[in-house]
Amino acid sequence: MRWIWLVVLLCGCGPDLRRRDGTRATLAEDAAEASHAFVGVIEAQEFLRWTRPFGGEHWRYLWRRVRVEAALKGDVRDGVVDVWEVFWAGGASGDWNGTEVGGRYLFPVVVEKGRYRMVRDYWRSIWPVASGPHSRAPLDERAPLFERLALLNYWMDGVRGQTVPWMWRADPERRLGWWREAKLARGLLRHPNLGVRVAGCRVLLGMGGWGQDECWEQLSETERAHLRDGGATCCFPEDIAVARRRQEGRDVATQWANHLDRDERRLLTTVSNRRQRAAFCELYLKTYPGDTDHGCPAERTPPATMVTEAGDIPLAGAWPGKD
Repeated sequence: MRWIWLVVLLCGCGPDLRRRDGTRATLAEDAAEASHAFVGVIEAQEFLRWTRPFGGEHWRYLWRRVRVEAALKGDVRDGVVDVWEVFWAGGASGDWNGTEVGGRYLFPVVVEKGRYRMVRDYWRSIWPVASGPHSRAPLDERAPLFERLALLNYWMDGVRGQTVPWMWRADPERRLGWWREAKLARGLLRHPNLGVRVAGCRVLLGMGGWGQDECWEQLSETERAHLRDGGATCCFPEDIAVARRRQEGRDVATQWANHLDRDERRLLTTVSNRRQRAAFCELYLKTYPGDTDHGCPAERTPPATMVTEAGDIPLAGAWPGKD
């Protein structure tokens, strides 16, 4: 699409888009304002350095060429689309839309003057997708946009030969919650791909203070070393030992009284400390008779789920193979 630059040069102007600051916007507001949202891979991106948007000398137009893979909201045409953003080119710090060519991201956009442009300029409104290519997303447009993104980041059915990176910001709006996320991570532990299993264990080990670390024994010593891939500083044997000593020293009654949310209490029924887990299960079953969404009895393998097109569903046994 180099013809874009020729047109810009000939007319001596940029795309004439006003800055959409939205620095105080919430993710829910972003989702509501977006007329379209899609997952795509960036094929090219470039600043229009010779043009300046309205409102300041340090702002520039940023153009991205995006190959669309899955539409989550709105009728997005297939193939390659142009996505525009007004981007700060001066010195700054903070959480902005840093992206890389070849990266896969969720783009919530609006249509302005016939162009797709980011719903929020500069500040974080582009979200990474770590689970690989998909032609569709879980659930449908009636579900919250960022719940679909979170589930998409855990949808690993098509991953076989690649190593899945740490799922940075897999659930930016915290739509899933700790309990749902723990079950999804335990589902990943049953995946045949080592990188996916490691990613699942990282999620569980990252739940500091919740005792969700039984995956340490499920990985071999060689596999555990991959927990520190990418420069991660977590997950040394001494870290696990310290966390388990702290958990052992916690009083069951005090933990139960301090966590009134039912999902938090569900997590207590899957702590790796068997003595405490049995005590938490006794409390849970007495407090919530008839509830079946928990980790009891204590001898049971903690529950796991996997993501499908229909959402996250219970996973019994090993990860299903391809037909």
